[in-house]
Amino acid sequence: MVDPSPSPPYKVVLLGESSVGKTSLVNRFTTNEFDPHVSNTIGAAFISRQYTSSGSGRSVELQIWDTAGQERYRSLTPMYYRNAKCALICVDLSSPQESLESARYWLDQLKLHDQCRIKLVGTKSDVAVADDTSVQEFADASELKLYPTSSKTGDGIDAVFDAVVDEIDPQFFSDWDARKQLDVSQSTATPTTSRCC
Repeated sequence: MVDPSPSPPYKVVLLGESSVGKTSLVNRFTTNEFDPHVSNTIGAAFISRQYTSSGSGRSVELQIWDTAGQERYRSLTPMYYRNAKCALICVDLSSPQESLESARYWLDQLKLHDQCRIKLVGTKSDVAVADDTSVQEFADASELKLYPTSSKTGDGIDAVFDAVVDEIDPQFFSDWDARKQLDVSQSTATPTTSRCC
């Protein structure tokens, strides 16, 4: 039987330098837990979460791809962000200079995929370098809003995903509703039978 009200799946990919805190951000968002000893992602990890924005009240199934940050995996990463609706480029606020170069690289790559919305996420805001404006300057120059977060404290995590959901094009939901209606009508259609003489 077809579920009458499933939420549409929405693909989100996390990009950034190794050890920037992508996996910790995903873990805090999906389980509300923080593990200071999380290991590096190899290739990519996938997790989904049903999420309703506290702002718009919209509900979607966020399909989150946490990609490896090591340079040796860069050739694999495009297959993970293919067909992504939104990308979160992560920058480590505790050592911004090391992760900004990677952020610039991913921003350039994503500009080739104009259907993908981009958010700049500052991680480790609880241990951010005081008076460092380099990440904000990068955000301003790239015309991106900076979302400071701390996976350790949980600060700012929901704000990022609220923004992801709130900025989804309404056409995305209209298309999903149309597909749902088609699925329901096809599943309830009475099969025709033929008789032979």
